[in-house]
Amino acid sequence: MIKISEFLSREERQHFRQASDAVAVLQIIINYAIIAGAFALFAVWPNPVTFIASCLLLAGRYVGLGILNHDAAHNALFATRGLNRPVAQWLFAGPTLIGYDTYRDGHLTHHSNAGTLEDPDITFVRSYPVEKDSMRRKLTRDLTGRTGVRDLLYLLMLSVKQRQWRALVMHGLLFTILAVAGAPWAYPLWWAAVIFVVPVCLRIRVMGEHGNVPNLLSRDARDHARTVRASWLARTLIAPNYVNYHCEHHFFANVPGYKLPELHQLLKSRGFYDDHPGALAGNYIDVVRTCIGDRPDRPDFGDIGRGPASLSNMA
Repeated sequence: MIKISEFLSREERQHFRQASDAVAVLQIIINYAIIAGAFALFAVWPNPVTFIASCLLLAGRYVGLGILNHDAAHNALFATRGLNRPVAQWLFAGPTLIGYDTYRDGHLTHHSNAGTLEDPDITFVRSYPVEKDSMRRKLTRDLTGRTGVRDLLYLLMLSVKQRQWRALVMHGLLFTILAVAGAPWAYPLWWAAVIFVVPVCLRIRVMGEHGNVPNLLSRDARDHARTVRASWLARTLIAPNYVNYHCEHHFFANVPGYKLPELHQLLKSRGFYDDHPGALAGNYIDVVRTCIGDRPDRPDFGDIGRGPASLSNMA
């Protein structure tokens, strides 16, 4: 397994590991401001065009809140470590229905076992690359709401089972704010985004992170994870809050998301990717193309099953 010390000094590791409470608050404000703007756009100008635009923005921020939840799970969002869990439970897990503790346990297991058959997330990407018809069927299920309805029902069931009362409070608050603003009818926009847009955003994001990478069974992050150069549109919809720098994240998991671009540039200048071109992708269109086709050297994953339905189950 590659060591962080091979590329970064102790002082550099300390720099990249240090989070900022002020930046964390700013990230939260920006994400919630976009959510507010999306609802306002449709409430002020209700028509088919603003409906679609608002759904796209809300879907991107649903994914964005999930990424902030992810950063908090690594204790990499707030420098004051005690803030990560409670803020995430309310502001990120509440609106998305993704329980913080359940997510954190599963995600940290993913990191500790990445590059092995024990990685619980390998089931989501093991089938890539797939035939063109298979990819078309997957995206069709996503865009027609079949995937979204399945995942939403699963999350609702899990929320009730785990008594995720913060989700009820947060959505009650959202509905109340919209009602006071005179637009309670705009509330279903959130669920329209979750059902019809979020699944395809997540599928493409997951393909970018681990889909048809050089070797899912290698402990080297450059083999089992990928970084994708993201345009402003991709950062809005698919890869918000710097999640496109996924190879860097697997290489050094405790780095706050907003420092990953800096880490990427430094590692690149030191030859981190020189012998691993498969760890980089030019854009998400290239990623989807990479995940279509055949692969004679596909690893044998054995009978590891599909796992339970979940919002992240993109396989």
